[in-house]
Amino acid sequence: MQQDSAFLLVDIVLVLAALLPLWLAIGFTVRSPLNFLQVLLWMPAAMFTAFLWRSRLHGRIPEDIDGAILISNHRSSADPFFMQMASRRPIGWMIAREFASGPLIRHLMNILDVITAGRRGVDTAATKRVIREAKAGRLICMFPEGRLNTTEQFMQSCRPGAIMVAIRAGVPVIPCYLHNLPFSNVIAQPFYTPARVSLFVGEPIDVVKLANGQTDKATLQRVTIHCLKEIARLAGIHDWEPEMAGKNWLKDQTS
Repeated sequence: MQQDSAFLLVDIVLVLAALLPLWLAIGFTVRSPLNFLQVLLWMPAAMFTAFLWRSRLHGRIPEDIDGAILISNHRSSADPFFMQMASRRPIGWMIAREFASGPLIRHLMNILDVITAGRRGVDTAATKRVIREAKAGRLICMFPEGRLNTTEQFMQSCRPGAIMVAIRAGVPVIPCYLHNLPFSNVIAQPFYTPARVSLFVGEPIDVVKLANGQTDKATLQRVTIHCLKEIARLAGIHDWEPEMAGKNWLKDQTS
C-alpha cells in the first residue's frame, strides 16, 4: 500500500511538472500581446537567452511607442531572441526568403508573423507590407547589413532600406547593439555555444524630422549614417565611419 502511494505521488508530481510549462504559457498569454502559439515558441528562446547565453539587457523599448523600426548589428541567427526580450510586445522580423523555404520552418515563421523578402534586388511587396504594419503600430526589426557579420569589423557595409521604411511609415528608428555573441556562418552554432550576451537599446530617432520627410538617395544615406553611428555609440565607439553598400553588395560578399 505504501509503495502504491509512493508511485501515485510520483505520478502526480510528473504530471504537474509536465503541465507547468503549459500553465506558464497560458498565464503569460493572458498578460501579453503575444498569442498562445507565439508564447509556446518564445518560451524556449527565453530559456536560451537566460541560461545558455546569460543575457543582460540595458534599456527597453518604450511600451507606449506607436510603431517603430528597430535596427541592430547582425552577428548570429539567434539575434531575434535577444531583441524580443527588450519588449513585451511581439516584434516582427524581416528575413531572407531562402531561410523560410522548408514546410516546417515556413509554418513556424507564419505563426511568428515573420515577413520574408528576397535579398536580390528590391522586394516591393515585402517592403510595402513592412511600411503598412509599422504605420499601424507594429515593431519591426531590420538588419541594415542584410547578412550575418562573421568578420572582425564592427559592422559590414549597410543599406538604407530600414531608414526608408521608417520615413515612409512615419515612425522612429530605435538603434540597438548586440555585444559578445558567438558568431559563425553555421546557423545552429549559437544554440550549443555558451556566451554572455548584452543587448543595449538606444533612444528613438525621429528620422522623419531628420529627413524632412524626404527619401531621395542623398537624404537616405545621410540619415542612415546618423542612425548607424548611434549603434556604434551604444558600443562605446565614437570614431567609426559606416560604409554604405553598393548595388552589387551581395555578389561582392559571396564571390
